Amino acid sequence: MRLMRVVLISLILVVSFLSLSSSAQVPTPFETPQAITVEEARGFLDEYVARYKKMDIDAFMALFSKEVRENRMLPYADIYEIYRKYFFNSDSLAYNVQVYSIQPFARSAFVSGRYEVIQSLKPKGQQNIFRGNIQWNLVREDGSLKIREIDYGRDRER
Repeated sequence: MRLMRVVLISLILVVSFLSLSSSAQVPTPFETPQAITVEEARGFLDEYVARYKKMDIDAFMALFSKEVRENRMLPYADIYEIYRKYFFNSDSLAYNVQVYSIQPFARSAFVSGRYEVIQSLKPKGQQNIFRGNIQWNLVREDGSLKIREIDYGRDRER
């Protein structure tokens, strides 16, 4: 009798295990995201500079992730408002960037360099010049590169 119980319990366990394993969904293998190449990051920066100089706020901000942080503090909405006012008050912008390094990773790319912006103000044409070091952390979102983090400083005026 005891042997019958052990056999019956074992049989129930085996049947339960087999039915669970056959009905369990096997996760599909996840796709490895396409790595960001150095060439792709350079192309992105070229587009960033071109859109900056055109002063089209919506086209420029389309390059930013909605999760972006600027100087580790400002979220997307604040960045948008700052650039909107900045572009509105500018007659023209010149933007030069010298890339020091591009470090591609599996899911992102870290870019560091130096920038110089020459802003001509409305209406009198007074100029402001901004220079300093800059860093971008680029990620791929929905197939496009976006800025996830941007950090920069300004040189002290002498």
